[in-house]
Amino acid sequence: MEISWSAIKEAFFAIGSVAGVIAFLRPVLDSKHQRDLDRTKRILALLPEQQVLDLEPCLYQSRLVPEWMFQPFDQLAHEVRTNQDGIRFSGPVSKHLRRELQAILKAYAQLRLLVQVPEWEPRSRDEEDGTKSYYWDFNKAAFNDERGIPHNYAQHLDECVDHARSISRAYQRFQITADTHLLEVPLARWLLPYRYRKNDVAQI
Repeated sequence: MEISWSAIKEAFFAIGSVAGVIAFLRPVLDSKHQRDLDRTKRILALLPEQQVLDLEPCLYQSRLVPEWMFQPFDQLAHEVRTNQDGIRFSGPVSKHLRRELQAILKAYAQLRLLVQVPEWEPRSRDEEDGTKSYYWDFNKAAFNDERGIPHNYAQHLDECVDHARSISRAYQRFQITADTHLLEVPLARWLLPYRYRKNDVAQI
């Protein structure tokens, strides 16, 4: 496929024009971008990467999920519902950040539809310091038939893991998006999908 010289010149002209506009608006864009970076840092601190990655083994191997692992997701979901400042992105990559945050919370909501009674039982235990810890314990007996033989519990756990992996992938896309430099913004539409694919976290 041949590309004409005029088309190449037009492309460079378009990029140059966008770059010129960004240079003119840079003080404003930089301020908004920095505020969004501060918002992403708070979210990533509230929901550490290792905690997100630990969801899968808790669900499938331990089959026991501490309640505190769900609390940051619930807090973020509440902030989104009430449109709080901490999630109100307004910078040049705000659309991409909102999309991935929504993907995280959507996958979490789907997971919580599964981690419910009777398949999972809420339990508590007394700790040595006198406090109580709460957790969700997988109830294999909920899958028993009339003869007491469990069916389809492995499929249920697989579905839980699928949602946990969707959370992890969206979380990592959120991290990648947050790393976007202001000068990369004009190319974000193409650059971000490339980086998602490169890191094997592209949307499926």
